[in-house]
Amino acid sequence: MLVLRRMLLPLGLLVACAAAWLTADRLGDLSVQPARAAEVETLDTPIASVRRLPAIATTSLRSQRIELAIGALPEPFTPLSCYTVLVDGQVVADVRGDAPLVPGDAQLLATAHTALEVLGPDYRFETRAMATDPPSEDGVIGGSLYLVGGGDPVFMSFSYAQSFRPALATRTLVETLADAVVESGVTEIRTSVIGVERRYDRERGLPGWPASVFEAGIVGPLSALQLDDGLAERAAANGGVAIPAEDPAALAAARFDDLLEQRGVNIQGLARGELEEEELPDLVPIASVRSAPLSDIVFQMLAVNDASAAEMLMKEIGVGFQGDGTTRAGAEAVQVTLGQLGVDLSVAPRDGASLDPVSTSTCSTLARTAAGIADDHPTVANAPSYNLPGVYGGAFADIDVDADLRLIGGTRGDVASFVARTVGDGPQVVISSIVNRSGGTLPPDRGFHRELVQSVDGLRLAWTEYSIEE
Repeated sequence: MLVLRRMLLPLGLLVACAAAWLTADRLGDLSVQPARAAEVETLDTPIASVRRLPAIATTSLRSQRIELAIGALPEPFTPLSCYTVLVDGQVVADVRGDAPLVPGDAQLLATAHTALEVLGPDYRFETRAMATDPPSEDGVIGGSLYLVGGGDPVFMSFSYAQSFRPALATRTLVETLADAVVESGVTEIRTSVIGVERRYDRERGLPGWPASVFEAGIVGPLSALQLDDGLAERAAANGGVAIPAEDPAALAAARFDDLLEQRGVNIQGLARGELEEEELPDLVPIASVRSAPLSDIVFQMLAVNDASAAEMLMKEIGVGFQGDGTTRAGAEAVQVTLGQLGVDLSVAPRDGASLDPVSTSTCSTLARTAAGIADDHPTVANAPSYNLPGVYGGAFADIDVDADLRLIGGTRGDVASFVARTVGDGPQVVISSIVNRSGGTLPPDRGFHRELVQSVDGLRLAWTEYSIEE
């Protein structure tokens, strides 16, 4: 009996330990959707679980709330997709976050941030009318009038700005410059109007760009003197097919010539663009027009996914970065600028708006870029709200998100993408997602992105409750 009593105590302790172990095992396996977890596993893209987050006890009620919020995130419909979710800089969910995919409109974030860093939010473009001599007392310019491009990505005519729905509010009107020339006293130009575009190189587009980006008017032929996006005809006015100008500087000169003649200026010669090897004489200013601040241009670019503006900015970034108006120089600046955020790009992007189908990025890169930008930086201040009509084609306008959520992205061709981040008080939530689908994205892809946007408040609430209870 004495031996039996001595054995009962350790036996009881052993049973208690076993029971405790089983309970802890069940509490430690709080995957709220086992079927979803199995599906993710088959895709080799595990979602980051609360059990992988350091300093959070998986058996606590607060961690269960976070687990529920993460478990509510949707699954993409195609293997060529990814998403990454960060809360206060910490990865809480990741599906193929390091997979190289074509980033589409979400790439505009990197271009916008680099432009604001290199050039500054108050930077303004300037387009000038110049001549070898000021006009005579009777208003005659004895030679030519030179229209000198300054790389303004929103240099356009009033009718062109009004042809968009809604009309483009941030624009540098060519009519304003024509008025200024007349106000300077010019009444006659004895030779011609010559368009000058030498601020940038003459690369109209990258070799990898498909013809469809020009035909659809997504981007015009690039030029430091790009009027109306360098398009002789917009796609909307020509049966859905845009007509790019063969010589954007010549197109700008011809249209400026027409405006001056409409204002009573007599021009004897025919307008043209400068020749590639033409040597310009010393010039004096006659009149000029300056753009809105870069911050306004960036906001509009992001709000309507203006790829043409993004590619123009890449060249101006190159000028500001190393005095070289090329896309390559601008791309190197993007690489350096993102490196300052702790985002290491092994290869510089090929362009500013991801028009090149072999130009790739990752959801992780997009998310870390967005998370690394300070709340008070101009990039954040000029990132549009998720529910504006032009953002992602207005697809999220009816979603009610309490947080101040800024979002960049949309659908174009085979890509649907976005990167979003919250601003202000409370946990910072960043979500990035890319869907690549040959033949064009489908409604389920856009629905998947809607679910991600709708998850923002739940993630913030779960994290807030965790922080309070901690």
